[in-house]
Amino acid sequence: MTDRPAPSSRGTATRRSRSILIVAVVFLLVAAAQLFMIQIVRGDELADQGRVVRTSASAIQAPRGSIVDADGVVLVESRITYHIAANQKALLEYRNVDDNGVIVGRGPAEAARQLAPILGMDVAELGGMLLGDSTYQYLAKNVEPDTYREIRRLGIYGIEWEPSFDRLYPGGSLAGTVLGSVDVAGDGNSGLELIFQDALTGEPGEESYEIGPTGAVIPGAKVVSKEAQPGDTVNTTLVADLQYAVQSELDAAVDQHGAEWGAAVVMDVASAEILALADSDTTTPENGPQASKAVQMVYEPGSVGKIFTFAGALERGVITPESTFTMADKYTTSNGQTFSDMVPHETFTKTATGIIAQSLNTGTVMIGEQIPAEDRYELMRRFGLGEKTGVQLAGESAGILSSPEDWDGRTFYTTTFGQGYAINAVQAASVMATLGNGGVRIAPTLVSGFTAPDGTVQELDRGVPTEVVQPEVAQTLVKMLESVTNGGSGYLANVDGYRVAAKTGTSEIGTGGTIANMVALFPADNPQVAISTILYKPTGLYKGSETAAPLVHQIVTDCIRVLGIPPSKEAPALFPSDPGA
Repeated sequence: MTDRPAPSSRGTATRRSRSILIVAVVFLLVAAAQLFMIQIVRGDELADQGRVVRTSASAIQAPRGSIVDADGVVLVESRITYHIAANQKALLEYRNVDDNGVIVGRGPAEAARQLAPILGMDVAELGGMLLGDSTYQYLAKNVEPDTYREIRRLGIYGIEWEPSFDRLYPGGSLAGTVLGSVDVAGDGNSGLELIFQDALTGEPGEESYEIGPTGAVIPGAKVVSKEAQPGDTVNTTLVADLQYAVQSELDAAVDQHGAEWGAAVVMDVASAEILALADSDTTTPENGPQASKAVQMVYEPGSVGKIFTFAGALERGVITPESTFTMADKYTTSNGQTFSDMVPHETFTKTATGIIAQSLNTGTVMIGEQIPAEDRYELMRRFGLGEKTGVQLAGESAGILSSPEDWDGRTFYTTTFGQGYAINAVQAASVMATLGNGGVRIAPTLVSGFTAPDGTVQELDRGVPTEVVQPEVAQTLVKMLESVTNGGSGYLANVDGYRVAAKTGTSEIGTGGTIANMVALFPADNPQVAISTILYKPTGLYKGSETAAPLVHQIVTDCIRVLGIPPSKEAPALFPSDPGA
């Protein structure tokens, strides 16, 4: 007879089974609820969190703005290139599959075989670079866009890239000291590149991508979340063709006369915009920073400084263009200071025009000593001496101009003919532009403004023009300076058909040698262009009349050709240089 379980035992088993079932059902319900919450209610949120965990981001470099000339000709621009890199760990998983799904190669060896011809590298050498445990090993830098696109088309798992921007100089060394250079980080470190660093620098973009367990970027997972914005274009006042011509003429003159260096500035009279600023022996900006001697180096102008004496004398009514002075080749002042003319001569009588035309020191001292020191000093200050012009280049010198209280018994006189103070080449050109502009001085500039990527143009504030001398004084002095190129010391700068007003200058250097320089303005009957030139320590021929004047002649000729300046309408009606002439 079979034993049957007791009723109490069966009840216990039933309750236990029911409890287990209830627990299981509750667990399944909780799990289902959780699954519902995860997949339905919080699905997007948790997916986003997952992407955040496995997503990385990097900045997209913004192209640096261009620098262009007055006509929009590109002087410097950014060129995009690419750096190619490898995730060595990810390449171990690489499989090259043909159109039929057949694996034709695998791993770093296959990647090297495909990449080597495109990169122009040896297969074995490249294969060695693909082996290792780095997740970002550079293979080649600054590859061209066409090469980059070929590499992308291969779709090699583990091969990455990043954009880079190089500065491109279409004109080579053209205006190199003006444009400036950039450092290895792409930031300006000289010239306009430094001064306008903020404007030229664009806004970086951002690129996000998902990474797999090996650290490799998941193919096709790169997303540009923010586009990079290029920097502004800097609009210079330079005229590229004229800059090239002036730079070439300057280098030729420096070589011809064995000078240590030279500089030249061409300025528009009406606007004071610099059309050309040249330094000798300029190299391409790719070679690194180089100083502009036209703004950083100062020099005693010598007889060019007589312009201030004659302007002051005309302003005060001390002379007229036909005032006469009798002089020997030496003159001793009331305090015993003796001064000589460069070329010995018998005693003769000259008009004020003849004195400046022949660049006579003796006659200039006679005129200058009639003007109080404070008045001459104040006039030079009004012309901009002793202060920076504000031209947009780093390291500009303000020159040297001490106050009359510091002038001794000799300096009072030497300042009448351009010694005892110093200027730079931009200041010298500005003086002539001021005379050509009816005595009104405008601050010189190299940059007119900026153009944003969207085409918006921002003009720079030029400041307030100031009257330096009255219009009739400026016009009279310009007419007197025409005699310098018509039988005077600067006759080698004369250009047929064009009236050129100018002044030559030669000053001695304490350590030996001379500074030959010249300023010019043309056409004198309708002034459009002001010029300054300087040759430092020329050998053999050493005077401004012998070396700087022929250079001015060449630059005037270049300006006529490039700028299309028409000839003067009539010959000059010169003031007489000799009494009764």
